[in-house]
Amino acid sequence: METASSSGSWLSSYLITIVFFQLPIHLSGDSDKFYLAPLGGTAKLLCPLTLWSLKEITEVRWLRTPTPGPSQVVHVFREGEDREEDVVPEYKGRTALVSDGQKGSVTLEIRDVGLEDRGTYRCRVHIGNLSREGTVVLQVAVLGSDPYIHVKGYDAGWIQLVCRSVGWFPKPLAEWRDPQGKVLPFETEAPSLDEAGFFETAISSKVRDSTVGRVSCTIRNVVLGQEKTAAMVIAAPSPGRISSSEVALAVILPVLGLLIVVGICFIWKQRRSKEKLLYEQVMEVESLLSDHAKEKGRLNKTLKKLRSELKLKRVAANSGWRRARLHFVAVTLDPDTAHPKLILSKDCRCVKLGDRRQPVPDNPQRFDFVVSVLGSECFTAGCHYWEVYVGDKTKWILGVCSESVSRKGKVTASPANGHWLVRQSRGNQYEALTSPQTSFRLREPPRCVGIFLDYEAGIISFYNVTDKSHIFTFTHTFSGPLRPFFEPCLHDEGKNTAPLIVCAELQKSEESIVPKRDEKGHANGDVALKVDSSLLPPQAPELPPHRNVSPDLGPALQGLTVPYF
Repeated sequence: METASSSGSWLSSYLITIVFFQLPIHLSGDSDKFYLAPLGGTAKLLCPLTLWSLKEITEVRWLRTPTPGPSQVVHVFREGEDREEDVVPEYKGRTALVSDGQKGSVTLEIRDVGLEDRGTYRCRVHIGNLSREGTVVLQVAVLGSDPYIHVKGYDAGWIQLVCRSVGWFPKPLAEWRDPQGKVLPFETEAPSLDEAGFFETAISSKVRDSTVGRVSCTIRNVVLGQEKTAAMVIAAPSPGRISSSEVALAVILPVLGLLIVVGICFIWKQRRSKEKLLYEQVMEVESLLSDHAKEKGRLNKTLKKLRSELKLKRVAANSGWRRARLHFVAVTLDPDTAHPKLILSKDCRCVKLGDRRQPVPDNPQRFDFVVSVLGSECFTAGCHYWEVYVGDKTKWILGVCSESVSRKGKVTASPANGHWLVRQSRGNQYEALTSPQTSFRLREPPRCVGIFLDYEAGIISFYNVTDKSHIFTFTHTFSGPLRPFFEPCLHDEGKNTAPLIVCAELQKSEESIVPKRDEKGHANGDVALKVDSSLLPPQAPELPPHRNVSPDLGPALQGLTVPYF
């Protein structure tokens, strides 16, 4: 008996499910049912599915499909009660499901309807594992803006009025009424929708200019049963008053004539102004051409004068160099001031940078940061000149410094700190260490540099002995002893390993110091120098011939004892 009862219950449920899903779905009109709700009111959306039995329904789910975006769950009814776990926050607490067992229908109620609630909703009904769904559309009825009346034109005694309003839904009804309340004939412009989907309406009507009283425009929302009205009052003309058309003509014609006269005067003045401007431009061009010719003549004269002055300066520089050489002194290097990495020759006339620090005493006079060395001589008066052979070195610093300059730590070389120096930085680029530094190029790189000090005149000049030209001159008022300054600089990736050599006597002309190619023992133009054996590595049993010294050394270096670097 229990088995038969169970089978009968299952069969009846199955038949009800089949009947439910085989019944046709009844829709109103097209596939979507259209519902209208007032703004801020309650929308009632009837599910378009005709249900056979509400007791067998497993779930009723209302969905909304915004554009763009995924579907949103609006309301869920499951197992005989409302559920909110899947409902989007915008609809929580605002929806309710109303069912009608006699009619076999369910209705979704949405309270506090806003403009954002407009759109398409889907009703999805589940019975067992089967489901059906229907679609409805919700639109919100909105009362638009207050009408706005303006006069569009005047034509032969008729005044054309236009009434406009925006933001209505659904499409409103509009009409014009005369002062007696009668409907006036009107023309309605084609209705249009704005970006938000609301209707814009405009109607126009004509009234006689003799009409006196209140003319009104009314726009009505039939769904909401509300309307908005705007009116304008047409006043009666005073007795003996001229008609508006005559007044318009009386005003417009004189104004038009005045405008024509003003326009003619303006065009005439503008033409005269253009002619005057053109004449002034022509005169200005002629004046510029004349000035240009005069300026060209002055520039030619100035150029000739500058060339003459330059020639005189070159002659003066050459003669200044020759006068400076009359004060030649034999300068030697002071070992007590040399940086520990500097290697000095035995006669203290040659210095180069070594690979490691030497075990020398750290006295107060010794440089411990900049790889520099001072001359042994101190100058407190008079004129003094000495020459330093730099050869093919790529970097060097030469000049004069005060006896009191700092020897420890990093030193900023400038005249304010007691340094008057010139350096070769790279290639044919040279700098005078002024503040700020002065950069310049030389016509020919010096292989030998002459330095001249005139203590009383406050002058320190540098000369290119190679081409007998002036390099740079410092001017300063000296006080205290001054000493020659030498810095061979770093190796520059092996290109700057040659030493600085202080010349024991004045350099002679280039021709006199370059040996001939057919001389015995010096076929390649090399200069044979004596080598200080004390500076040689202890493992070197025999000293090879020196091949790295330039032939420009000349007799000034003959007999000079230098180390083999």
